[in-house]
Amino acid sequence: MSEFGVRHAVHHLCASEMWHELFEVVSDVKWLLARAQMEPLGLVLDLEHAAGFPCCPHQRVLRLMGQALRMDLQELQHDYRSVPSQLVGRLIGHEEATQEGEVQGLLARLREWKGPMPQGW
Repeated sequence: MSEFGVRHAVHHLCASEMWHELFEVVSDVKWLLARAQMEPLGLVLDLEHAAGFPCCPHQRVLRLMGQALRMDLQELQHDYRSVPSQLVGRLIGHEEATQEGEVQGLLARLREWKGPMPQGW
């Protein structure tokens, strides 16, 4: 994905109401890392923007992700590679994580991540 695509994917998918595709993007560890590498606050704002659409079926998960990363924004600014561990650490014990299949799927993807960093992705 191009830098433009990484930076603007969430806004374009929200504007198009492409909710399934949106969730595929924001739950992709490569995208999360690439977006955090560019601008950690931008990642948090993207998640909060997407969570602001009541018609989005993934609204609760997006809200949880945004809240989790906002709490660790200072760490992300220091080391963007901490996104997967920060999300796992914040979401694993969350009440909704035990009730939401989407959160469980996201946690599984994050725990399995062993890939390369997204430079040039």
